[in-house]
Amino acid sequence: MLEQEQGALAPRDLSADDPASRQTRSARREATRQRVLDAAREVFAERGVIGGTVEEICERAGFTRGAFYSNFADKEDVLQAVIARERERLLEYVDAGLAPLLDGSTPSLSADPVGALARVADQLHGSIPADRLFSLVHDELEINAVRDHGSSRAFLAADARFRDRIADFLERGLRQLGRELAVDRLDATDVVVAIVERSSRRALLAGGDADPDALAVAVLPQVILALSRPQGRAGSTG
Repeated sequence: MLEQEQGALAPRDLSADDPASRQTRSARREATRQRVLDAAREVFAERGVIGGTVEEICERAGFTRGAFYSNFADKEDVLQAVIARERERLLEYVDAGLAPLLDGSTPSLSADPVGALARVADQLHGSIPADRLFSLVHDELEINAVRDHGSSRAFLAADARFRDRIADFLERGLRQLGRELAVDRLDATDVVVAIVERSSRRALLAGGDADPDALAVAVLPQVILALSRPQGRAGSTG
């Protein structure tokens, strides 16, 4: 009888089990997870993967260690999540930047091949972010992959998807201009990406109002021209 009275006085709260409550809890958990990832991104960029600690990530996020460990097993776990999210964001950025050419809106090759290729080059270097934090965190993730083979598998898989996306765009753009690559598609991609990244890095080193696209604008059209040839002319470099 006492148990029934106590049950009547304090009935079990069923509201916590309804779909709306579960959705709210899920949304809060995801918001916490994203905030931890944002903090980890900043800490890894500033302190490095080795130098950054769970304590610093928690402090930057404004959470306790309990909140961290309710979402991630350890620093390696959050590192893998940062890698996955960064590369996914990069692919979304690349897709948005390359969309005009993939939609077929780039003009055909004219009497000025360098001028036509400049449009392709402009979309290429415009499709890769040039801000300081992006540069720092992606460099750190790549260095850590070289340093720690345990972390490299996820990074290399994500990087391969990015390189394939750029290579597909490059081949598509050249095809619309009546050209084709004269070298391996991934070799050409690495050359293009290296120029874009160096262009951004040079501006960051110079500081002030330095143009992050200056080097890419100056040399990328000529480089793409040198790496390609008219379609169907194997063995030709021109």
